[in-house]
Amino acid sequence: MKLILYSQFHDGHKVEVIEDSESRKLTFDTHLTQSRMYLDDPISLSLGYCRAMMASLLFGDAVMQRNPFRVLMIGLGGGSLVKFLLHHFPFCRMDVVEADKAIPALAREFFYVPDDDPRLTLFFEDGGEFMARVSSERFHPGYDLILLDAFDHEGMVESVYAEKFFAQAQALLTSKGVLTANLIRGDSAVFRHSSEAIHRQFSKEVLGLPVVGTNNEILFVGPGLSVWENRGEIEGRAWELKEKLFMNYPLFVEEMVRVVAPATWNRWLGFKFLR
Repeated sequence: MKLILYSQFHDGHKVEVIEDSESRKLTFDTHLTQSRMYLDDPISLSLGYCRAMMASLLFGDAVMQRNPFRVLMIGLGGGSLVKFLLHHFPFCRMDVVEADKAIPALAREFFYVPDDDPRLTLFFEDGGEFMARVSSERFHPGYDLILLDAFDHEGMVESVYAEKFFAQAQALLTSKGVLTANLIRGDSAVFRHSSEAIHRQFSKEVLGLPVVGTNNEILFVGPGLSVWENRGEIEGRAWELKEKLFMNYPLFVEEMVRVVAPATWNRWLGFKFLR
């Protein structure tokens, strides 16, 4: 049996919180599941794309030892990744940007995102505007991890999944920082434009993690990916993270792929991958 805990229109689109016997989810226009939380384990990541985004912890510095470990997240939703990182990493400091001012209240009331954790700072603005403003600050400390998961009722937010955004994000990454972007292959025009922009901005390396059974494609870029060349180190991190976070990080390593550069797309149909 399903219960509708919340149902309101935001800018002409229906936003609902729906609960069944096992989980609670945030939906847009009744068909797009933005977040889902297990009722008996609110911290765990129930959606495959969220688990795949946390494969970013394989890269960069050893996050368990960083103090502070600075994270920027564009797009709050139900706050699954926010809760996960704050719970598992006591040194984590998070800036979270959300354009819909009603979403944080839903995340707190229905999905247990904390409203009094000093490690969490919320910004109510468009992600592209936030990035432009912060990247112009002379003494900003930068971010070890930037998580991009910005969706509205139409799909991927075009003002965020744009070349200017990725250029500004690159400037904000620390020397071993990583940007992790959730893309949807079904959103074909925005997907192709954002993928091409990522390749142009981060020409050295783009790694991808397809999310089985979905149209989600998680891309990883940034200087922190240099550790990928050391197979022994990356596998060691995978087992360490599996024990700490109870997710199959060794499988992430096996499924990670190098993404073909856009220049080759004229000779390929669709979006291809190479090992």
